[in-house]
Amino acid sequence: MSDPARPCRSWHRVSAALVGLLTAFALGVLAQPPVEEEDPKAGVKKRIKVEDDPVAKPVGGAGATPDARLDELARAAEESTNPAVKELLLKHVVPFDRLTTKAVVRIKPIPIARGERFPAQFGIQELDREGNFTAPQAVNTVEMKRIDYFEEIVLAEVNQVLAVKPLGATNGQQGWTAIEQIGAAERLLSAALRFHDFAREHNIRRGRGWDEVRKPLVERVREVRLLQLKNAVNANDWLRVREYGSRLILVYPKDAEVAAEVATARVLESKRLLTSEKHFDHVKARELLDEFEASFPGAGGDAVRAIRTELTRRAEQAFARAKERKAANDTTGARDALTRAVALDPTLAGARDLQRELKTGYQTLYVGVRQYPELMSPSTARLDSEKQAVELMFEGLLAEVPDDGGGARYRPAGVIGMPAVVPGAREFSLRTFDAGATGRYGFESHDVVGTMKLLASRPDSWSAYTLPWLDDLPTPRDNTTVRVAFKQGHPDPRAALTFKLLPARWMESKNMALDDRGFAEQPLGTGPFKLYANPRPDGNTPREMVFVDNPLYGRLRDRANQPFIKEVRLLEIAKVHNVIETFNQGGLHVLTDVPTAEIEKYRAALGKTVRDYTATNNRRVHMLALNHRRPALQSKLLRQGLMLAIDREAILNDVYRSGKTEFHRAMTGPFPPRCWANPKGSNGQVVQLLNRDLALTRFRNYLFDMGAKSELELIYPSDDPQATVVCTKIKEQIESLFKDAPGRKLTIKLVPQAFRELMLRVEDEHRFDIAYVPFDYPDDWYPFALGAMLDSAAGERGGRNWTGFQTKNTGADAEDTRLGQLLNELRAYREFNSLASKTTEVHKQFNECVPFVPLWQIDRHVLFHESVKVYTDDSETPVSPSVLNPTTLFQGIARWRLE
Repeated sequence: MSDPARPCRSWHRVSAALVGLLTAFALGVLAQPPVEEEDPKAGVKKRIKVEDDPVAKPVGGAGATPDARLDELARAAEESTNPAVKELLLKHVVPFDRLTTKAVVRIKPIPIARGERFPAQFGIQELDREGNFTAPQAVNTVEMKRIDYFEEIVLAEVNQVLAVKPLGATNGQQGWTAIEQIGAAERLLSAALRFHDFAREHNIRRGRGWDEVRKPLVERVREVRLLQLKNAVNANDWLRVREYGSRLILVYPKDAEVAAEVATARVLESKRLLTSEKHFDHVKARELLDEFEASFPGAGGDAVRAIRTELTRRAEQAFARAKERKAANDTTGARDALTRAVALDPTLAGARDLQRELKTGYQTLYVGVRQYPELMSPSTARLDSEKQAVELMFEGLLAEVPDDGGGARYRPAGVIGMPAVVPGAREFSLRTFDAGATGRYGFESHDVVGTMKLLASRPDSWSAYTLPWLDDLPTPRDNTTVRVAFKQGHPDPRAALTFKLLPARWMESKNMALDDRGFAEQPLGTGPFKLYANPRPDGNTPREMVFVDNPLYGRLRDRANQPFIKEVRLLEIAKVHNVIETFNQGGLHVLTDVPTAEIEKYRAALGKTVRDYTATNNRRVHMLALNHRRPALQSKLLRQGLMLAIDREAILNDVYRSGKTEFHRAMTGPFPPRCWANPKGSNGQVVQLLNRDLALTRFRNYLFDMGAKSELELIYPSDDPQATVVCTKIKEQIESLFKDAPGRKLTIKLVPQAFRELMLRVEDEHRFDIAYVPFDYPDDWYPFALGAMLDSAAGERGGRNWTGFQTKNTGADAEDTRLGQLLNELRAYREFNSLASKTTEVHKQFNECVPFVPLWQIDRHVLFHESVKVYTDDSETPVSPSVLNPTTLFQGIARWRLE
């Protein structure tokens, strides 16, 4: 790639200064300074790592980058006992090119590829005998007779190594074995390829001319790795067979020839293991096939299926013994036989039920929920408990991973590994499985296509929120690979790839729509758990919705035995007589949304066995939703008056804080108070929305029109005691403005409503004036979600735009139109600083238009029993439960443990 800052020059005359510049160019020392951006979560400066940008990591004890030293070759040379191998590897520890002029010298690798135009002079540094580079010097191009690049030097050396005996036919005096011979060749090629890719990424090798240098290196290292595997199989060296096969699977997940060779090796080893009398060897055979099929589903053909059949047969025998032992009241024998059965075939029908009965390897997590879930598909979930159930049963292509630093990362979920970055798209290798003979649904790439078709059928729904960034439907390369293209750039494309995957082909076969009620009541997905039991209401007895581990989830090696907790029970906490006693008796491990006023009570009663945490990943805000479909609420005077009349701090102090002023924040615009999107004033403070004098003026001007409606209904959730007090205070604050004022008065009529019915009236029926409701921003890109919420095309039943803002016949004026335009324009911004500056304008315009009345963000407290250890990735260190999003809660649930 040419340097855009370097203009074309005539090379007929070269000054001394230019020679210095050329030397710098050749040595690749012209580096760009690191870029720092605002941290979207914390609002502080932090280094931003772009997903597509490579990051160099020091290798080995010396901590050198590959352009300076290939530490893996130095280590391999130190470990080798063969002098010939040592000499070969040490000779290439420091990468060098070979330049032939009047003499042949080794030089520091240069950026210019063969076939590209060399300048009249360029700078070099020679490599001396001690492995150090000398001072820069200029070389005249006319004196250059030949240039050999390090990659070509290594390739030629490897070909010579493999040509001699015992592997080849040529006589040699090295005295090495075939294993040493191939191993040295593979190490050299791998190191040279690592150097090459690092050099390309860091402009040490520049331009497309290097493609022709890389290609033969890649092809040869693949050939040598396959040769390693074949040689180990021929030598019956099964430890190395396993090692080489695992590496090939990892490096070449879509290579048909590699799949065939690894399948042959795995089948041979599995057959050998099955002849053993040791149960451990039989389990190892299953693990070998699991690892292979995770990358090459179905590639093993009949040979692999035959071994699977044999493993299942032995598992069924062990399972039958377990049932016999249980019937004979031999619990210990039953547990032992059952453990053996599950180890051979985790998908064995009935095994999970028997595990539950015998309490073997079986952990149950009890979670208290405020409202009992009913509709649990990704598109129908409204209650927190329903969204938590979705997190248990469904997964996206990628999953958001919170960490203790307050940030969010992404890890593979329904896919194997992070996606390959291709121009304008991401390519995924899926975790697939076939449909069962009994009608169990399967999952493969066409289900991803079908999921997006279902989402596209309701583009106005929240489940389809990320569709505007995605380009039409994904493209399956085969049943296991799918490419998702982007219509336009996103500041973090990974955030747009977390939508939940559905069993779309199965749903289509049942004529199910995206929001099908039957599917929502009995959902099924590819997540770590599946719905097992949902008891009917029984008076005042608390119900427990039971989820058990999905055996299809943990069948791949990187998820072996996951989820570690085998059962999750959602307990109807409103009907639990004594929560503290239930915690102490082990019938409760987690309780969410604990009011601030109750924290001290739990601390005193439960001590250190149960701890309270305040969520750091809280995207929920509370608002007064305004129905612009009602003529009264089309008045900007009325909307502004409502926004200005409410003393948010007073209500927070009286209702939520309970004397703890460090909790809960009043909103000053549409975004959460402490998020990056909320602008600060010139003195670092934000302008509060309270202005009761101005509110009264706005109300009077509104009421001056005799046709203006003077009574408004405010609906609120009757099953939230604090909401009742809050709305009573809002009513009092608004009506008190008119206490001594002459003329017409504005009154508020309070209408309590069960939360589910309230959300039905707001989201589906649009049958309300004002509603006190929570709203969860779906990700950290707040202005995008605000634009989705106020989208004029999303105002139909079940759409995101409950308010009807800017929809047809709702009286939108020029300012409203401008706000809508701003929110639409934001999707064109991929660079964070530009997005942030535009967001400030959105904030100001929003407060003029008042699509809804922003109120506050309530800190959310959760209780966790000390036995619950939260892991969100494969780290050995648990994270604090405070990092979890309390709305979905079960982030990384497959890795959680009970200790």
